[in-house]
Amino acid sequence: MKHLRWIIGLLAIFALVAVSCGGNDDSGDSAPAAAPTEAPDDSMDDMGDDMGDDSMGDDMGDDSMGDDMGDDSMGDDMGDDSMDDDMGDGSMDDDMGDDSMGDDDMDEGDAEPVATEEPEVDPCEAVDLEATDIGVTEDTITVLVMADVGSPLAPGLFQGSIDGVKAWANHVNAEGGLACRQVEVIEHDSAINPTETTNGFLVACEEAFALVGTTALFALDTTDLQTCSDAHGNDIGVPDFAYITTEPPHQCSVVTFATSRPNSECPYAGTGDRAVQSQVGHVQWLLENVTPDINGVYLIPSDLPSTIATSMPQVRSFQEIGIVIDGEPGVSGFTTQSEYGAYIQIMRDNDSNFAYSGSDDQSMIKWRSEAEAQGLDTDSVIWMCQLACYTPSFLEAGDVVENTYMWIWFLPFDEADTNQELADFMEAIDDPFPPAWAAGSWADGVLFENVVNAIVAEDGPNGLTRQAVLDGARNLTSFDVNGWWSPADYSTTENIMPCFMLMQVQNNEFVRVHPAERGELDCNPDNVVGLTRDWGAEFGG
Repeated sequence: MKHLRWIIGLLAIFALVAVSCGGNDDSGDSAPAAAPTEAPDDSMDDMGDDMGDDSMGDDMGDDSMGDDMGDDSMGDDMGDDSMDDDMGDGSMDDDMGDDSMGDDDMDEGDAEPVATEEPEVDPCEAVDLEATDIGVTEDTITVLVMADVGSPLAPGLFQGSIDGVKAWANHVNAEGGLACRQVEVIEHDSAINPTETTNGFLVACEEAFALVGTTALFALDTTDLQTCSDAHGNDIGVPDFAYITTEPPHQCSVVTFATSRPNSECPYAGTGDRAVQSQVGHVQWLLENVTPDINGVYLIPSDLPSTIATSMPQVRSFQEIGIVIDGEPGVSGFTTQSEYGAYIQIMRDNDSNFAYSGSDDQSMIKWRSEAEAQGLDTDSVIWMCQLACYTPSFLEAGDVVENTYMWIWFLPFDEADTNQELADFMEAIDDPFPPAWAAGSWADGVLFENVVNAIVAEDGPNGLTRQAVLDGARNLTSFDVNGWWSPADYSTTENIMPCFMLMQVQNNEFVRVHPAERGELDCNPDNVVGLTRDWGAEFGG
């Protein structure tokens, strides 16, 4: 159980990696400000998705024939005098009578003609599909999902990542496949082990077109990933669409594209100064809407150097916008509930009104439980957690976690009616509250899918190569998982995902607090703070 608690403590990496690292631009002005949401629904909504709300108005609306031919188009070309103009005053009158081309015959022609649409061209027809690269045959595209699953430290830890990729592949195949082929998924268990992680890269090199949904904590050496040869002997590497990248070698891999963005300056040797961007919108909201005077304790997950290095930028960015940090002690997955008493004492000594856990859901549960046991006035404290607390098990703690704030950078699972991609995920994953890494690996699949579709649109289904995928991904400057997630810039590792939403536990439910509108994220550019420090040296313990 101690090993399990330790590894669960690492789960805080997910949120920290996405918001605590990256960027040379201290101002954060480059972050896009548009909220990335679109509402799905019925068949006419699908037409809205494909053609826009006004598409029928633009192309075939009330005035469509007026736009193309004018209300009097038949009158202009064939009106009462049309034949007179062409053939003389009485030519048609003599042969056909005054009304031959007039009211009797043209009344029926006043009705707008039925527009004919050219049939859509199927890119898969009349094409002899070829095996274009490793993992691409005439019939299939093979992807590999690697995740930490089989370690005795935490059995089944990231099984959700595998489930997410498989659900995405099944959904794509049911819709007709990808690049005129069916998607096949192979699995590799990285087992919370650096050697097995490297082995996974080697398997992908030899058997798969790309990695999708990589969720491995210890990608310490990405040499094989980045230098793997394609079918033509080019040492270009394997495209790696990852959910998390916890270690600098993985964050700075030139073939890795993570949905949970590193937001960190690359290349980076692992020590020394590093430019970072951090998300501060959620605490800025507290300053503006709860109290302008906030001071308190931030718990740093300190089991690994990487978790410390990804936590410290967030702490310093909080200070940058006016939060007073009374203490920043390290916390481990091994820390018992009674040991949280030391953190509570710091809060008592400084009259703290803020408690932020950079660790996981169990950390916050222990902290709040011990605060209740010691008689701390918990109602006078703003308790805040991050994505790692967005779990069913957090709610199972009951009243002890009531009023805890929690923020994420994608639309929550209970708002599937506001976004079609989220709705597709929830239907395919068949879990009312799936783990966050299942959502992340699905997002990886959508990213891969979008890149492949762009290649097919440009070069056809036989244009699919690893190099084309790498080039396509590197040119993406704003990918938002079809409106479900905060937009990410894949042309750099440095730009942060600017959007967030804030929830609070109310009556044992996660309740949206900000923005108030369902289906919306707050994408204000001021949500981002950029700093450059030696982050490993910032931690004092």
